Amino acid sequence: MSDAIGVRNLPAAIQAIGLAKIPPAFTRLEPQSVSGDPSPGLEARVHDPLWLLGRQWQFGEFHGEDVGTPIAVHVLSTSNRVGAWQPGDWAAQNPAPARVLLPNTALDPLVEREPTPAEGPGLRQRAEGGAQLLDDLSDADIAGVADALIASCPLTLVGPADEFDSIGPRLASLLNGRVPDGEQAANDLEAAGGVVPAWLAGANDPDAAHAAAMAWLAWYRGGVAPIRDPGSDSWIDERLEYRFSARLDRPNADLTLRAPSFEGGRVDWYAFDYDAHPHPPIVLANEGPPPADSEREDVLLATPLRFTGMPADRYWQFENARVNLGMLDTQPHDLARLCLTEFATIYGNDWLVVPVDVDALALTTIRGVWYTNTFGERIRVDPPNDAGRPGKFRMFRVTSASGDSEIDGLLLPPTMTGVQEGRAIEDVLFLRDEAAAMGWAVERAVQGPSGDTRDRNAEPRPAPLVPGVGAGVDLDYYLETQVPKNWIPLVPAAVNVGVVALKKGAMLNPDDDKPVLARGVILRPTPLVIRDEEVPREGVRVRRVPVLARNVDGTYERWIGRRVSVGRGEGSSGFGFDWAIPRTTGGR
Repeated sequence: MSDAIGVRNLPAAIQAIGLAKIPPAFTRLEPQSVSGDPSPGLEARVHDPLWLLGRQWQFGEFHGEDVGTPIAVHVLSTSNRVGAWQPGDWAAQNPAPARVLLPNTALDPLVEREPTPAEGPGLRQRAEGGAQLLDDLSDADIAGVADALIASCPLTLVGPADEFDSIGPRLASLLNGRVPDGEQAANDLEAAGGVVPAWLAGANDPDAAHAAAMAWLAWYRGGVAPIRDPGSDSWIDERLEYRFSARLDRPNADLTLRAPSFEGGRVDWYAFDYDAHPHPPIVLANEGPPPADSEREDVLLATPLRFTGMPADRYWQFENARVNLGMLDTQPHDLARLCLTEFATIYGNDWLVVPVDVDALALTTIRGVWYTNTFGERIRVDPPNDAGRPGKFRMFRVTSASGDSEIDGLLLPPTMTGVQEGRAIEDVLFLRDEAAAMGWAVERAVQGPSGDTRDRNAEPRPAPLVPGVGAGVDLDYYLETQVPKNWIPLVPAAVNVGVVALKKGAMLNPDDDKPVLARGVILRPTPLVIRDEEVPREGVRVRRVPVLARNVDGTYERWIGRRVSVGRGEGSSGFGFDWAIPRTTGGR
């Protein structure tokens, strides 16, 4: 710029722009016309239309079968509801009996809800339940009950003592004598067998008080502390996952679905495998004839498909620059990217969307699709058939475990929407320790007797090995080293010919030679055997989380479920046998 200015003089406007003497400004992009009439520029006149017609003929654009546009689409569909389910492993020696799945009932809480521990819920949960009972009785204008209820159901700590749960004794001292024990009150109501308990006898209206207490009992057993039923537990300890089955009711033949490895969360169609030959089948006791197919025909309007980055179909229309399909970095072997680009740029405007409402908690099968075009013709749309195509990939199709058979239709399982999960009340990390040739289950967080979660990593760690001091001794011998008490050993053990699994063991407390047991619920089953392949090198993390959701009728559902995720890799416990530590002043 400086050389050009030195050779010849530039106009003042160019000098101001080139030397940045004026601030930058924005200019509108709009058509301009010398004659004052922008119409000829907007018309986009073609000076050689015959050449364009020849190019259209060359590319085969005149070979269309018809030019009719769909104006009405008729969709004929049938639906079959999920009418039964079976918790647990169906291949076990004594599988759990099948259960009825009532309409408007979700599978999530039924599958994930774990049996209440033998000692019942924590102190905080029992106190909150008892306080809710007092509030329900007060809302029903029941008087003369509170003192008798608190005296008959005192609130105390239950379960194994935990010296590191410091909030438990303080919470018991604060709440004792102020709120009743909800678990004890529930047990009294259940033991009474419909009779008014003693602590309700002094109410001003015993019948109304009993009705309010029974309504509270249904709420308490429904979410806070369900009745212990190990037969309804779908958690498989040796696999660290859920297993359950479901049945689709059809008039001719029921369809059986298996969930072989459900890791918790939303129950969706991909959690199931189709079992064409169920053994054993899902059978309910005293069930009637299967219901008929629910058939309906919908008349809908087809709308063009729209997606981000789609080329504009109007002449004077600016396309969205956020997605530039022409800038995709592709190679000749990138078939997926090339197919995506070809579909989006060439065939994107050939697709129509027909929104069809499907029944919830059911399998919807499309029996036929017809459309009426602008010429009044009614044309049937044949379903795509790729049975002869190699490969096993299917989208939104429930297939068998081997992929040889599939179910025709879209499955919308009975599941919760808008689930809220709280902070984990228990966190266990399963990991490998190659140096010790074993595995470990590390309890990172557990739920204490108070009902609150505490961090087990805050417990005192074992003292490190310190070389001794003294003359006349060269080495100090240790039979085994100590590990933190929240590290539970998983010892390799043969469970069958050529099959090795990880079996839960226990370290000995050096103070009293008693086994150090797990504090949480996940590691409580004894014996506990975990398949070797379920704990890979990256480890596995299992958490117990409180879950809250709302049913279709507006009522709340609460339960405690488990979530399985990837761990943090291998770990090192520093555990070893036959250690010899040299003394600092060894020798004679």
